[in-house]
Amino acid sequence: MENLFLLPAILFPAIPLMMTNFANRYSSLASLIRKIHDELIDKDFSKNDPSIIRSLEQIEIFRKRLSLNRMMQTMAILSFIVNLLSIFFVFLYPPYFIPIFLLGVFLFSISISLYIFELRLAVQTLNKHLEDLQDLRVKL
Repeated sequence: MENLFLLPAILFPAIPLMMTNFANRYSSLASLIRKIHDELIDKDFSKNDPSIIRSLEQIEIFRKRLSLNRMMQTMAILSFIVNLLSIFFVFLYPPYFIPIFLLGVFLFSISISLYIFELRLAVQTLNKHLEDLQDLRVKL
């Protein structure tokens, strides 16, 4: 029985750490969105302005990233709740413990997989910034 209790205990600290990481990513993403919003609202621009076009491309990527971040956090929260339930099931209904614990691990793995996709989108956004810098280099 003690060995069964160790399984969720090992996973228990990992989930909140990832949730903190996801929350930090959300905060930085929200900050970037607010910054671009302020820049675009206060700026008079023409339709052919390359900086506006790149900003609009970034906005589409930001929408996808926000959606992925919401799903990542939801899966992590569900994983945490299921992990807590599995601790109770170790003591109350030991035969049901393993399937519930595996469900928690599965939800956590989905959350991490979504994190990988969100990272890929973050790199795409950074590439937009690099394109701006490359354009500056060509102009010089």
